[in-house]
Amino acid sequence: MIFRAAILITFIVSLLPQLSAPVFAEDFSPLNIYIVRHGETLGNTTGNHSAENDRTFSKKGEQQVAELTQKLERTRFDRILVSPKYRAMNTIFPYLKKNNLKAEIWPELDECCWQKKRDSNYAFRIERGEMIKIESAMRPYFIFPDKESERVYMPTSFSDGVLMIFKSSDKVTRTFGGSGKNILIVSHYHSGGRLIEILQGLEPEGRFQLSNAKIAHLRENNQGTFRLLGINQ
Repeated sequence: MIFRAAILITFIVSLLPQLSAPVFAEDFSPLNIYIVRHGETLGNTTGNHSAENDRTFSKKGEQQVAELTQKLERTRFDRILVSPKYRAMNTIFPYLKKNNLKAEIWPELDECCWQKKRDSNYAFRIERGEMIKIESAMRPYFIFPDKESERVYMPTSFSDGVLMIFKSSDKVTRTFGGSGKNILIVSHYHSGGRLIEILQGLEPEGRFQLSNAKIAHLRENNQGTFRLLGINQ
């Protein structure tokens, strides 16, 4: 309970400039959010998370991405949002290229909260880091929603990560809530699983074990939270 209260306070403080956001209209239509974890990498299979291993798909990961590309054809997505990590961008790249679509890079969706120790200090601000690089072949298919999004976040603690996930959750619901749209999010094991928890109004404890290149589906209710309809599909 102490952890939940502290995180809630952190979240509210971070959003003070935005508290005048409009409520849902009478013609509310539920938002559907689909969350996908990136394909399996060499880092996942070996436990050696070097920069090269974390950006390189295993043979199984390549197959997963191919299968995901086909599976995503079943749903029409109004917007596609992606973590700035190369493994996440490369997971959705074949689908974007096949359908001549663009995805928005959201730094808030980056991997975080992998720390086993939950620190007692609570985050109110996260530092920005280096500029996000997009490989030349990918540039026609990825965009930034604004100039601020061109730099990564630099979470250094579990609490930094939780604040980052709250930011992503709030940004998604404020931008698309009640619109009836289908939003695809390409993210990670830790950050994606905790985003699913926060969208449901749950404490970010790590309940959900996301499989590589599988889809979780959440649907909005008119109270502003979401119901999990399926996971690892």
